[in-house]
Amino acid sequence: MGAMSGAPTQEALAGLVERVAFHSEESGFCVPRAKARGHRDLVAVVGHAAAISAGEWITATGEWVNDRAHGQQFRARFLRASAPTSAEGVGKCLGSGMVRGVGPVYARKLVRTF
Repeated sequence: MGAMSGAPTQEALAGLVERVAFHSEESGFCVPRAKARGHRDLVAVVGHAAAISAGEWITATGEWVNDRAHGQQFRARFLRASAPTSAEGVGKCLGSGMVRGVGPVYARKLVRTF
């Protein structure tokens, strides 16, 4: 017999975290905003991750939901963040405030130099 018609469709999403709108270190609940493949605007991803920061690459599995207060979001049942490997990702990570004294401008200079 086929899948239940009322069950949400599981989809995959991958992209570069532009910024983290919210992250609770206690529970791991997070809302990264990512530049995802196939999407023009930033995507709000709602899920759980022990640590997450701008510049990281995320892969997620879940479903699209329309939250009354926050609009369209990707609710991730599975969320994995990987350290940045691209120059853009490294620059965003360094400039995110993760490294004290390094802002977006200095981060771009560091990436260009190295």
